This record gives sequence, structure tokens and C-alpha cells, in this order.
Amino acid sequence: MRILERIEAVYAIGAYRAGYSAAEDEAHRLAAGWMREAGLDVGVDAAGNLIGRRGEARVWTGSHLDSVPDGGRYDGALGVLAGIEAAEQLPDAALGVVAFRAEETGPMGSRRLEELPDAFVELHIEQGPVLLRADEPLGVVTAIAGQARGSVVFEGSADHAGTTPMEARRDALVDAARFVLDVHECATGGAVATVGAVEVEPNAVNVVPSRVIVSVDARAPTAGQLDALVEAIGFEPAWRQEPVAMSGAPYEALCALLPDARRLVSGAGHDAMVLAAAGVPTGMLFVRSLNDGASHSPRELTSDEDVALAVDALTAALARLSAR
Repeated sequence: MRILERIEAVYAIGAYRAGYSAAEDEAHRLAAGWMREAGLDVGVDAAGNLIGRRGEARVWTGSHLDSVPDGGRYDGALGVLAGIEAAEQLPDAALGVVAFRAEETGPMGSRRLEELPDAFVELHIEQGPVLLRADEPLGVVTAIAGQARGSVVFEGSADHAGTTPMEARRDALVDAARFVLDVHECATGGAVATVGAVEVEPNAVNVVPSRVIVSVDARAPTAGQLDALVEAIGFEPAWRQEPVAMSGAPYEALCALLPDARRLVSGAGHDAMVLAAAGVPTGMLFVRSLNDGASHSPRELTSDEDVALAVDALTAALARLSAR
């Protein structure tokens, strides 16, 4: 399929296409050419977002073309290229296809949109194993989880590792280790919590740790669940992002077209989250991730057959929405 060749062409630029880098610029140049081939008028806004339009174009689809270091083929790029393919298959539909800038480091482009569409649909790989384990190719996203991040500091005493009896120690890392296990246990009912960074002082092999800083990343489908998770863990968030529900005509169209598809919450943030939070009726479609749901990795994979199903579903949803 044409879209598979285009996925490879974008990936050939480099696995790492940082936001506002020369590599992301090149990916946008490729996408602009394909948008023109699909009959779209191409423009760039002040944030550098690439937008292809046909007609009034109040219904948009798209994603991003930047990537993380050593990233995969499909994250972001699939949503942009599927949107271009859908526009080509709907030559009479008034549609917009957008490639947002710097999603991985913000999202920066979607937060700086100069105008908002009346409806938005984003196609994305799942970035997890839920659909794979359920043996389902497509899923409809009901919401994007809220996030809370912060850190907890544990104080102890830097003592000699050989001469300080165990019962006399104030080992900050031991206290931190108990906390890490507690973080894991607190995440229930669809919530998740992660300790991904630990700083140990003085970080010497023969010194009892005197100070440890532990990061916490907590996520939950609803604001109430996020509040409960933060309270159960016992940390003060330094940053918080509220959950965002998918809603309106785009969500309804996906549900009507895929009545038996799995409904699931996205634990990762997306450009769709930004538009939905800004009040745009938004729907999001996930396609199954293979290799145990690997993402942000060269192991990231979805099958050609699943890509075809996803493009068909996206095209059908956009046809419905543009007809309205």
C-alpha cells in the first residue's frame, strides 16, 4: 500500500526526529508533497504546524511527525499519513489534515494552534498491549488519562558502610525502597503509577545513603481516581494534567462504525488531548501494537492488515463527519 511506502520514507529520514529539528523539517516537506498529491491546499501556521485543507475544512485529522530518540516507525507518523490517505480516498470531502509540531516535547504545536476545527479525529498506534492481548485490531479511545508528577525526598545519615551496625543506620535508600513498592501497590482500578528516576546521595558504594529523591508519575482515567491515587501514594504533585474525555460527533462516529471494538483509556498523552481540552469534539482510534505493545522503540510494529483496517475506519469516520 502507498501508506506503507510513505511510513518507510519518513522513517528513512532518521529514527530520531526531534521537534523543530532539520529531520522534522524534512518529514514535514515530504508530508506537504503528499498532501498536495491528495488535492489539499497546504499551509503552515506560526507554530510550524503543517495543515492541508480542502474546501471549508472544519473536520480535521492528523497527528505528529517528530519522534523520540531511537523511536519507531508508526508513533505519530501513522496518524498523519493515514489522514492524507483518507483525504485522497475522499476527493470531494471538505477535510483538513494536520501534522503538529513537537508533540513529544510538549505537545508544542497543538497547544499553539491559531484556529480550532469543529471536529478532530486522531489515529494512533496503541503504544501498549491491551488490543494485542484481546486479539482485536482496533480500539476506540474513551478518554486520555490524567497525570500527576512530583518527587518525594527521604533523609538519612551518611555513615560508613563497614563500621555502622545495621540497627544503628538511618538508610534513606531503604526507606525509599519501601516507598517504591508502596507506589506499585497503590495503583489499582485502571490507574498506573511509576517510579522512573531515583537520585541517591552521596552515591558511593561504601557509604550508607543519606538522601534519596524519588520521582513519581501517577495516571488515572478520571479526576477522582487521580485524586485518590495521589492521596494513597502520599506525594505533592509539582505538575498535574486533568483527564480528558473523547466526545461529540467524532467519538460517536467511531463508536457507530466500530460497535464491537474494545473501548479503552489512553495512558499516554496525544495531540487529541490538547484539542479535546480546548473544547473541540474529538475522537481517537487505536490500532493494535505488536511485539508486546512496544513503543518509542525500533521494535514498534503493527501489521499491514491492521493498518489497512485502521485507514478504512478513519476514512469512514471522516466521510460521516464531513457530510454533516
